[in-house]
Amino acid sequence: MARGTVRWIALVATLVAAGTVRAAETADGLPKLEYRTAYTVGAGNLYVGILAFEYGINSRLDIGVDPPEWAVRAAIPVLIPNLHIKQTILDQGPLTVSVRVAGYWALLQTTDNNDSASLIVAPISLFASYRLLDRLWLHGEGAYTYAHAFGSGDFNQLHFGGAVGTQAVQIGAMLEWRLTRIFSLTATGRYQVYTADLAFSANGNIDPYTSATVDGRAVSSVPHPWQAIGGVAFLWHYVHLIAGVGYGYFYLPGVNLAYPQRTIVPDGEIALVFHL
Repeated sequence: MARGTVRWIALVATLVAAGTVRAAETADGLPKLEYRTAYTVGAGNLYVGILAFEYGINSRLDIGVDPPEWAVRAAIPVLIPNLHIKQTILDQGPLTVSVRVAGYWALLQTTDNNDSASLIVAPISLFASYRLLDRLWLHGEGAYTYAHAFGSGDFNQLHFGGAVGTQAVQIGAMLEWRLTRIFSLTATGRYQVYTADLAFSANGNIDPYTSATVDGRAVSSVPHPWQAIGGVAFLWHYVHLIAGVGYGYFYLPGVNLAYPQRTIVPDGEIALVFHL
């Protein structure tokens, strides 16, 4: 643990020494909120967050990975390699539109009989951010998530708290009110307007002499999950801190799968932004 802490501190110190931290800014010098908006992190910026590592290849294109999906391996026997890109397709006046494409490949290996199974999840999101007033933004999102499972093994371990991989369409919106240069109040909502069943086919051995084949459909227990969250955003030069709490269904970050139970919903991200 001590060695890991020392290595992390050394990495942060090296990045700080590499250059001056500069987050993406508006034309009048206000830092942009990239979290769940159409804005990118900016050319040459490295975004090191709890939920995402992102690098700005240029002012319109980001590439990155989601650390939580890699870290889940420590809790269950599932490896989830992933990658995402975010591309700005329109940046004109107060309106910015971007598309984010991601891929997640969940690999399950059982220890009993060396069976393996896979779940591929491909979320595609279209973001639009519109500056209504000098200190007021409206950010919108339309998302489509496609999932496909195949192989053999215990697919239950690919589920998140009972949620199943499926096809889904979601919409989201966030109102951002900038009170100071670096501090904003936010109000966020998300709703799943469409949920499709996941067709599957599986086979395996019940015992050394008996095999079984199953064809079926996995049905989501909550076809229209939703959430409403109030929060704050601090956009310092070195640190971006987003925090909020609300009510509804918790969505697993990145893959956009919802936990099938209404509860208190936390939301947030903390990240360092380095200019390399």
